[in-house]
Amino acid sequence: MNLWGHLGGGFGLGEGALCTARALKAAGLTVQLRNLPLATHSNVASADSAEAQDPGSGQAPAAIDLLHTNPNVLRQSDGLTTKLKLEAPLRIGYWAWELEAFPDGWETGFRGLDQLWCPSPFCAHALGQRSPVPVTALPHLIDWQRAANLRQLRSKQRQGPYAQKGQPFTVLFAFDFWSTRGRKNPDGVIDAFLAAFPSRGSDIEARLILKLASAEQFPEAAAELADRCAGDSRLELITSHLSASDFDALYATADVLLSLHRAEGFGLLMAEAMAAGIPVVASGYGGNLCFMPPGSAELVPYQTVAIRRTEGDYRAGWCWAEPDVDRAAAALRRLASDHSKAQQLAAAGRQAVEQALHPHALAAIVAERIGCLLRWGGRAELLAALPEEHPLRRLQ
Repeated sequence: MNLWGHLGGGFGLGEGALCTARALKAAGLTVQLRNLPLATHSNVASADSAEAQDPGSGQAPAAIDLLHTNPNVLRQSDGLTTKLKLEAPLRIGYWAWELEAFPDGWETGFRGLDQLWCPSPFCAHALGQRSPVPVTALPHLIDWQRAANLRQLRSKQRQGPYAQKGQPFTVLFAFDFWSTRGRKNPDGVIDAFLAAFPSRGSDIEARLILKLASAEQFPEAAAELADRCAGDSRLELITSHLSASDFDALYATADVLLSLHRAEGFGLLMAEAMAAGIPVVASGYGGNLCFMPPGSAELVPYQTVAIRRTEGDYRAGWCWAEPDVDRAAAALRRLASDHSKAQQLAAAGRQAVEQALHPHALAAIVAERIGCLLRWGGRAELLAALPEEHPLRRLQ
C-alpha cells in the first residue's frame, strides 16, 4: 500500500498521516510512505517519517494508493499534483474536516476514489453528505510508546501538587496559524485563563504557555496575540519551531491542556495529552468527542453560532461552536485547587483514549474496510484478471 501524505511536515495533516501509517501496519499491511512536501511547512525528519521517500523514487508496485491530504491542499499547492504517481488499481482518500457543513469545492476530490476515510464520526457525517463512495471514520492511532515515555517524564518532574514543588499551575495551549485563529480560538484561551487567575487578587500562582506554529507566515496575527500578552509575565508565547523531544518537554511542564476550539475534526494534541496523563479542558464539540466521553475531560459547554468572517475554507454564515469562557475558567480553577480531582481526571482521560484509540481496535477498522473494498461488485473480476504474483492477490 502506498501512503501519500505530508509526512515530514510536523503539523496536523502530516502527523495524521503518520498515525494512519501505524494503523495500516497494525492491520498487517506493507506500507510504502510517499512524502508530499509543502512549501508552507518545513520538512522535519522524525523516526516515523524517516522511511518516507519522495515521489518518483523506486518502490514496489502497490495494490492500493491512499492519498492522505485534503482536496483544497492539492488544489492550492503549486506543483503538488504533478508529484502524485497514483498507479495502484484501488484508491482511498483520507480527508480531515472540522465543520458540520460539507466544504465548498471539495467535490472534485472524489474523482477516482473507491473509499474515503477521515479521523472521526463527526467528520464522516459532514463529508458523507455528498460523498458518492463509502465514508469511514478511522481515528488517529497515536504513538503509544511516546505517550508512555512522556508519562514517565511527567511522573519524575511533577510528583505531588504543583504548589508543593514551588511551581505555578501551568496551562498549555498550542495551535498552527494555518488552522486559523478563528477556529482554534487562542483569544478565548487567554480570556479563560485571565478569568480563572486574575492578575490581581488571585490566590493561585499560574501561568499560560501558548505555542504558536507558523507565526512567521502570519506576522500581523502573531503580533496581535503578542500585544495581548504584553505586560503580563504569566503569559508566555513560543513561536520558534520545536522538535518532538522539545515539544514533549513542553508537555511535561503542563498541569492541564486547554483547547477552546470552535470546530475540530479530531484533536490530536488533546488525544496525546490524555494518553500522557495530562488533564484536558476542551470544548464539548467536534471530533474530539470520539475519544473524550463525559468524565474523561472537563468538557466546556458551548452555543452554536454563525461564523462572522471567512477564514480559509471556513465560510461566513456557516456554523460552529462558541465555548463558554466562564465555564472554562471555572474548570481551570477546579483543577488548580484540587490536585486529587486533577489526578482522577487524568486517569479517566488516559483510560478513555486507550480504549478508543487502541491499536487492535483501529487495525480492525482497517481490515474491515480493505475487505469490503475487495468484495464490491467488479472486484472479483479485477482479481481474476491480475497475474498470480500481483500484490493485490495478497489481500484476498
